[in-house]
Amino acid sequence: MNITRKKIFYLLFVVLLLLCVPGTVWTEESIVPAAEQTLKRAVMCESIQKLLPANDSVVFSLELGRVYCFTEFDPVPVQSIIHHKWYRRGSLVTVKPLTLNPPRWSSFSTIQLRELDKGPWQVEIIGDDDKVLRTLRFSITD
Repeated sequence: MNITRKKIFYLLFVVLLLLCVPGTVWTEESIVPAAEQTLKRAVMCESIQKLLPANDSVVFSLELGRVYCFTEFDPVPVQSIIHHKWYRRGSLVTVKPLTLNPPRWSSFSTIQLRELDKGPWQVEIIGDDDKVLRTLRFSITD
């Protein structure tokens, strides 16, 4: 065999070997698709203290001045973006995009309360696939 035939034979051997081996290289991030991030906890609360929700409830006084929506995800396989969609009396008020980072992540959004904000509210927690993961309902009172 001359050198050219040896190179061709070697090249064919490598190609056949690669055809027999699965083409995907599995990494930790590729084992679990982003769509399988898990919402572990979601609460409405009066404040965030030391990165945790404080005084979670479903009824909040206008005097607080702010209300927080806290979400905790575990696991977070890959970096992704979720959204908190805030609704007052069924009308969309604001959408807050939040970035999640592996391997787990907590995040929150907040709104400042005004006199006209009394009444029923809800926050939809939307995953990176635009699916509603959870809806939190609460009320603002005097």
